[in-house]
Amino acid sequence: MSVHTAPTVQLKPHRRGPVSVLVTAVVVIALALGTAFLVRGAGSTSSTTVAADASETSVLVYDRTQDRVLRAEGTDARFRSASLVKVIIALDLVQRGKVTSDRPSPRVARMLAASDDVIASALWQSGGGPDIVHRVAQSLSLTATEPPADSSRWGDTLLSASDMVTVYRAVLALPADQRRLILDPLRAAERVAADGTDQFFGIPDALPGVPRAIKQGWAAGRGGVDAHTSGVVGNGDRYIVVVLSHRPGGTPMQTAMAEVTVATAAVKSLLS
Repeated sequence: MSVHTAPTVQLKPHRRGPVSVLVTAVVVIALALGTAFLVRGAGSTSSTTVAADASETSVLVYDRTQDRVLRAEGTDARFRSASLVKVIIALDLVQRGKVTSDRPSPRVARMLAASDDVIASALWQSGGGPDIVHRVAQSLSLTATEPPADSSRWGDTLLSASDMVTVYRAVLALPADQRRLILDPLRAAERVAADGTDQFFGIPDALPGVPRAIKQGWAAGRGGVDAHTSGVVGNGDRYIVVVLSHRPGGTPMQTAMAEVTVATAAVKSLLS
């Protein structure tokens, strides 16, 4: 994601999905609640938004096989999501039955694989903008995730590493045919994003050759520079890795991305 300058949009009220989607959501809620308790048990129970002039990095590694956190650093700090919110947009569409195995969406696949901002803006508008964040946050009991103050700027959604792990666990808990709608594009993430950015920092650069399904995020301006790497890695999607970072305005994006790669490389020894 580049500096996001989507035009102001007229938001539409959302409609309730079918009962079958609600049943699926209940299952996801139960799993997410367990994750939220587990992750937040390792640190603070309150969330603080990272200051614009701060330099902060949050690292969270969760082992699904052992059902435990392997590393947790600053996991409740809230960062600007940049393109990580695209996973939330996709999950919301799947939960509401708007995208199914019978009605797959090439646009959603491209939004995830190529981090396409234009598609994200269109899906944000059609889904009700901030309502997307409210729906997913409520269904998964996310405690740090909030929609943007400017309803048109989806990349300014706030989230924490703890909440992002919960989102990935919810995706992994979906029935296989629904899970693939999100994970397959993340497994096929393109090196060069739709905006021309090389998005292979963090997980793909620090963990070469490791099976992965990733979503990256980057944004500059409006109070600083953010670079994030996130995803599921390892055989059988064993680990969830999330590294979020914020640097003061003026920091070169390549520097921020390189620092995320270094922080990701530091957890490599845990993924065995």
